[in-house]
Amino acid sequence: MKDVYVLAEHRKQQLRDTTWEAMAAGRKLAAELGSQCIGILLADKVDEMAAKMAAECQKVIAIEDKAFETLNSDAVIQTLALLMKDRSPFVLVMGNSNSILDLAPGLSVKLDAALATDCFGLEVMEGQVRALRQKYSYKVNTLISFKNADNVVVTLRGGAFTFVPSGQGSGTVEKPASPLGGISLKKRFLGYVEAEKGDVDIAAADIIVSVGRGIGDEPDMSVFESLAETMGGVLACSRPIVDKNLLPKYHQVGTSGVEVKPKVYLALGISGAFQHLGGIKGSPLIVAVNKDPKAPIFRVAQYGVVGDVNEIAPLLQEKIEQSRK
Repeated sequence: MKDVYVLAEHRKQQLRDTTWEAMAAGRKLAAELGSQCIGILLADKVDEMAAKMAAECQKVIAIEDKAFETLNSDAVIQTLALLMKDRSPFVLVMGNSNSILDLAPGLSVKLDAALATDCFGLEVMEGQVRALRQKYSYKVNTLISFKNADNVVVTLRGGAFTFVPSGQGSGTVEKPASPLGGISLKKRFLGYVEAEKGDVDIAAADIIVSVGRGIGDEPDMSVFESLAETMGGVLACSRPIVDKNLLPKYHQVGTSGVEVKPKVYLALGISGAFQHLGGIKGSPLIVAVNKDPKAPIFRVAQYGVVGDVNEIAPLLQEKIEQSRK
């Protein structure tokens, strides 16, 4: 029976959201397999982060070493190759961040494990793990099998799994010694380069009003800004709006912009190209307004309105304001 291991990702002594999303997937998979969900934390200071993880799974293996201050793929691969060599069969789950993209392929080779990246679902069928991922630029969903591989490494698309804290606090924490003493590392961390900050962070917003090509060539952006403010949200957009210099790049939603998972996503005049849809897959409620009834956005929206967004947006704001009186 495969145990399920979840590799934590952290930055500046804080566990990242990818860790908790991977934990949600790991707990689900372990429950279906009838096995354990075990966290793996590699950090320079483990106690506080390990305690948080232990509240959400049966056990945490926490290894402390200065080499783990950042997610150095060289250090992680060498450590996990030693840690996991006697733990087969297993499933190792982690996020699909930029750091993991550098780590997962080499790790799968070292562990002699099958690999599936950027997955948006995990299932157990006839006792075997299956992964859901997309191919051909997000146009085709595929169910991946691993040909009875003993060991499996899976990376998860951001927002694919929703984490709900259990806070049970029942997991144990094991702190084995670091195996890196005397091992020469080929990579070293130089420093963080922070991305340019904008006036809003759309990735952190609970409500997003997003506009696309359908608002026209010379739209009155104040109409949509006002609607977003009335709804208590932020204004975002698809790529054509950035290309027209109507909004800055950090407002762009999509695989080439920012991937978001608000509670409500209102898409105005957005047709729904696969790059855009790839950036909103974590949104539980999508409402679309578009003149084209065959627009791809309607395939993923829970609610849809066929009509002119420039007419509907002011009416929607008016109705919201009236409901609050």
